[in-house]
Amino acid sequence: MTQRKPYNPNTKYGRRKLREQAHYNYVNGTPEYRKDIDNIKAIVWVVIIAIVIIIGFIIYSVSGVEGLLRWLK
Repeated sequence: MTQRKPYNPNTKYGRRKLREQAHYNYVNGTPEYRKDIDNIKAIVWVVIIAIVIIIGFIIYSVSGVEGLLRWLK
């Protein structure tokens, strides 16, 4: 069987096909594979929340409660 050319991620069709392939791999993957993907997602969320908290603390320390509330809006 010949190896097909990979989808171009710079086109709408290519992004859709790559997204479908990733979803197919997740759904039909082994439990270990899904667990690894879920662990990566959890780590990314923890990092994002930590960055937001650090930025909020910096804004609070520089401009006080008013600046923090303005940033949160």
